[in-house]
Amino acid sequence: MIALDHVAFAYPGKGLVLEDVSLRLEPGAMVCLFGPSGCGKSTTLDIVAGLRSPRHGVRRVDSRRIGYAFQEPRLLPWRSVLDNVRIGLTGWLTHHEADTAAMAWVSRLGLGAAASSRPAELSGGMRRRADLARACAVRPDILLLDEPFAFLDGETCGTVAQAVRELHGTGVTVLMVSHVRDWADRLAARILEISGTPVRL
Repeated sequence: MIALDHVAFAYPGKGLVLEDVSLRLEPGAMVCLFGPSGCGKSTTLDIVAGLRSPRHGVRRVDSRRIGYAFQEPRLLPWRSVLDNVRIGLTGWLTHHEADTAAMAWVSRLGLGAAASSRPAELSGGMRRRADLARACAVRPDILLLDEPFAFLDGETCGTVAQAVRELHGTGVTVLMVSHVRDWADRLAARILEISGTPVRL
């Protein structure tokens, strides 16, 4: 379960971005926070992930196994695509199991031919898919997606959507943010529309 109860957040030197935000997702839910750029969607994801602490309110997340595909891919530039995806698997899978799981997701997202390439050799869309592959490969209970369909062509969006749909079908809770509603609708995600700053939900 994901629960935010009366959460507020402000960046240093700035006013409130989130004000009195309450959100509850039961296991297996798929929800999209929909709204314009700059309205606090990514901040909400960061709080759910535990990367930021609310100024006020309570964050409760039942699982520690969280996959997070960021809006700006956070790949290690000196490592290959396969190595980047494998990072989250070391320590709890054998080397062979980690290789197999990582390569499965690299291939699933259409990056098999680029598995040995470094991030600088990839297009922006390929880097986004590599970041998503890393988030999916950890077998998450919760998958957080920040603008997963931005700057991708229609065919690639379909590949990403199918991967998300398959994970969700195994019981994974999905929380995504977007300012483009079409693909969230195709995934049959429950839409929570937010607008204005500071955000209240």
